Amino acid sequence: MTRGPGPTLYGLFAVMAAFAAAAVLFGVSAQVILVNLLIFAALAYSINFITGMTGYVSFGHVAFMAIGSYSLAVLVSGYSASPFEGVALGAVLGLLFALGIGLVTLRFRGVYFAISSLVLALAGYNIVLQFPQFGPGGELIFNIPFRPLTVYFTIWGIVMAEIVLTYFINRGKIGYGIRAIKSEEDAAAAAGVNSMRLKLYVFMLSGLFAGAAGAVNAWSNFGVNASSAFDLTFSLQMLAMIIVGGMGTSIGPLLGASIVYLLYYELLTVPRIQIGSFAVQIQGAQFLIVGAAVIVIALFVPDGIIGIIRRKYVKLRPVVE
Repeated sequence: MTRGPGPTLYGLFAVMAAFAAAAVLFGVSAQVILVNLLIFAALAYSINFITGMTGYVSFGHVAFMAIGSYSLAVLVSGYSASPFEGVALGAVLGLLFALGIGLVTLRFRGVYFAISSLVLALAGYNIVLQFPQFGPGGELIFNIPFRPLTVYFTIWGIVMAEIVLTYFINRGKIGYGIRAIKSEEDAAAAAGVNSMRLKLYVFMLSGLFAGAAGAVNAWSNFGVNASSAFDLTFSLQMLAMIIVGGMGTSIGPLLGASIVYLLYYELLTVPRIQIGSFAVQIQGAQFLIVGAAVIVIALFVPDGIIGIIRRKYVKLRPVVE
């Protein structure tokens, strides 16, 4: 039986309340940074449903994000719909796409599932380029009023929904089944766990929230193009965020997203670091630096930051999930 709310959930609510207050108090520049940070967080929670909880690594998760981006762009530019309708459509199509491909690809395991997800993202990129309705490079631009707070609280609400779902899935009956799949899928099936149903369930949630986050990303950028929508570095960043924070946990995706995004943002804005008489060029090397950090964490701290806290501070385990 699912247990009720605990300190972890209340702590996450407090953090999200602080983010909301910061967006209102500190103006447009803070709102833009927080929108991007929460888009990262939404993507981290979305991939956490499938990769963090079941261990199925999705290298092509950016495909769901692209579906959401194009859904909003087509609705807003072609049908004069509201961006909220675009976000809703992106979420629904992301869920349906995950259902369709999940029925096939989730029968694979390990590297075979990872490769199949990567192939789908590459195929999606080439398919979009064939549509004459889009501009060069699959570009679609739209013109809507700039309302950063509206965009912000839309993605804020998406992340809040992901936090609540992640928390209660982890603490409920479904969470026990998912953890059994992650530990040993064949043994879980022998014990009566319907592994295909559970994997498909979390994969659909994963697609739904990645589609919604992709739609908000297109909304915040006033358009989309194929090279950015299907940029595989988004998938790698999603994986990096849950590895750094802690895979499968409730806090890990938000923590990892904050660290990876702020590091990424800082490396974009600082061209070089002066070390004595030497100047080290770091602008453009942000992916290399983030990737190196992820490799170190994956090798030496596979449970991420949350895993370190839970191991070293036993008394904090009930409040750090």
